[in-house]
Amino acid sequence: MNDERALLIANLRYALNCHIPAMKHRVRIQTGYGTVDFHGPQARKITALCEELLQTQLQRLERKGGSRR
Repeated sequence: MNDERALLIANLRYALNCHIPAMKHRVRIQTGYGTVDFHGPQARKITALCEELLQTQLQRLERKGGSRR
């Protein structure tokens, strides 16, 4: 596995282990026009989608490089 792929995998694992749990309470989306905050059920819905997307990316990278946890 090359260094760039290893770094991407590490970043995805970090996001899944640190960011995702915190997002279940509050999500702030930063745009060019300002921020949008979501709390409670809305934050949990956004978090579930983000977790699914990150897991998919991680699995794709791990399959591509033959890496497993």
